[in-house]
Amino acid sequence: MKRIALAALLTTATATSALAGGIDRSGQFLGPLFETGGETGSYFQFGIGSVEPSVGVSVPGLTGSDPLDTYVPWSAAIKLDVTDKLSFAIIGDQPFGANVNYSGLPIQQAPLDALGIEPGANIKSQAWTGVLRYKMDENWSIHGGLRAQKVSGNVNANAGTNGFRQLVASSDIDFGGLVGVAYERPDIALRIALTYNSEIDQGLTGTETPPGPPGTPGTSTSFTVTTPASLNLEFQTGIAADTLLFGSVRYVEWEGFNLTTGTGQYVNFDEDSTTYSLGIGRRFNETWSAAVTLGFEAEGEFVSTTALAPTTGSQSIGLATNYTQGNTTVTMGVTYAKLGDRQFGSAPVSFTDGEAIGIGVRLGINF
Repeated sequence: MKRIALAALLTTATATSALAGGIDRSGQFLGPLFETGGETGSYFQFGIGSVEPSVGVSVPGLTGSDPLDTYVPWSAAIKLDVTDKLSFAIIGDQPFGANVNYSGLPIQQAPLDALGIEPGANIKSQAWTGVLRYKMDENWSIHGGLRAQKVSGNVNANAGTNGFRQLVASSDIDFGGLVGVAYERPDIALRIALTYNSEIDQGLTGTETPPGPPGTPGTSTSFTVTTPASLNLEFQTGIAADTLLFGSVRYVEWEGFNLTTGTGQYVNFDEDSTTYSLGIGRRFNETWSAAVTLGFEAEGEFVSTTALAPTTGSQSIGLATNYTQGNTTVTMGVTYAKLGDRQFGSAPVSFTDGEAIGIGVRLGINF
């Protein structure tokens, strides 16, 4: 029954986690750590998806084009048993990101594209997490580890009172930690896991360039962006033969998250986020199983200078199916999400009728 829940959670997360609060994407999942594995207790997985969000944009006297771009998230993990009580996993994901393009829209004060810069942002991150799990007894276990993370990208926006700039920057690899506890009842497929992920201070270097003709010189800059701490609660339990109820709650401390250089402040969030999911999985036979997942996040109020997230809140439904042959499982899923409306700026700019469609596929191998 565990396999049903994890497959559904991980595949639908590929499609919808990017729609969570702030610029959250992967949800910093730890599911592979709890996989039983094959004869050696080992497990490998690789997943890839495609997320296509869209939102309608309007300004008084003008209707603009959709600023949200399609992106392709991926993840990978391997879990190995060291002893009967000790296991470890290495997990790769893209925890945070943004892909927005406001070219042609008079967002904030004036269209940047008329000055030689397309307004928007393209932010990427990559993280590799090493985590150990120790089973204290049949029911209780603790886990903890280290996360190595790197971020890069560009933000073309108003740097506070200092006018428009194109900021291009990247970080070295910086580190944070995670720690958690889990309670299990194997006889009823019950598991409750709580994990705290620390914030990570990312030191970035790059250049800031004001609007102008091609070749306009930029100035060097260095600054720190602190990616937020978070708390994940994940649970599952059997409710009937071959039927599993599962869900999660993810709380992220977005309040205070900002991107500020010596020139000014490009990004600032003033509100935390909490994202919920609830699903049910059913195994039909040794080969096929399926699950449906519902997701919810309340609409928030981001400050008017933040255009990285032009929607706020979401309601989603995801469907996933597993095909198992021997030690190999292939999971496919699709998710549809309705995104919350948002306004910002003195115009104001209105973002309405947002939605997203995500698809994902995941390969899991027990060995």
